[in-house]
Amino acid sequence: MSTDPVSTDPVSTEARPEVSVVVPCFNVVGVVEQQLAALAAQDFEGTFEVVLSDNGSSDGLADHVEAWAQEYGLDLRRVDAAGVQGVSHARNVGLREARADLVAICDADDLVVPQWLRSLVEATKEADLVGGTMDVITPNDAVRRTWRPGPTPGVLQTRFGFLPFAMGCNLAVRRDVALAVGGWDESYVAGGDDVDFSWRVQLAGYSIGLAAEAVVQYRYRSDLWGTARQFRDYARNEARLLAQYRRHGATPPAGVSVNDAKWLLRHVHHLVQGPGRRGRWVCRAARLYGREQGRRLYSAAA
Repeated sequence: MSTDPVSTDPVSTEARPEVSVVVPCFNVVGVVEQQLAALAAQDFEGTFEVVLSDNGSSDGLADHVEAWAQEYGLDLRRVDAAGVQGVSHARNVGLREARADLVAICDADDLVVPQWLRSLVEATKEADLVGGTMDVITPNDAVRRTWRPGPTPGVLQTRFGFLPFAMGCNLAVRRDVALAVGGWDESYVAGGDDVDFSWRVQLAGYSIGLAAEAVVQYRYRSDLWGTARQFRDYARNEARLLAQYRRHGATPPAGVSVNDAKWLLRHVHHLVQGPGRRGRWVCRAARLYGREQGRRLYSAAA
């Protein structure tokens, strides 16, 4: 669990906003401005603050906050989340520092649509944790979309035939609920953290729901090798999730590694073809490698 336990002390403030939007940040100057502009364009009629949870940036992020607040007309502030490297720690610090009873989270390098916050808030009337959906078409070119399958629009994603989960870059959660389950597990690095958080919320008896109109334009990584490393890490952490939650009902997919290996052998010629097919092959190989790494690391816990 978190190396920096999430405090349950109430936040004292004279004027609480209705929502705290937490944006984990690490060296995002030149990128986060687009997300801030998108947040400034929300059609939500209530009050909200934007909390930049700074995970140890070295790009002078703190020097820009006051000017950004004025430029975009936002209730904007920065909090120091440099204690532990990782997005989960940044989320936890943002959660602790949030002034509102409802916390929404988005990433610095994506774009939220104008109805994003309104849709999340409306959905939390029916559920304790809500997740939005992803648009991977608008911000990504055709080659990058070939490298990786996009999430199914309009539904919450699942893993291992088990419970649904809210993606970490597009969710809202009641602050007391997130605190009650201990926040995000900071030992999950490079994937799996949002699945683990969502499952712990549900296993603790809280509800999850979908905010269908809360769409985030999600940017894929632009380089193939960075994408492949991401696939490897995701697959490795999925093996950890399976080991951790099998006793609750998570079920390993039958024959997936064998099927991937067969596909890679049949399509090895893709390596000398165009960037789309080559990238698809490399990413599938990285996923297989990460899955086998994870199986060796976590099989004893299964």
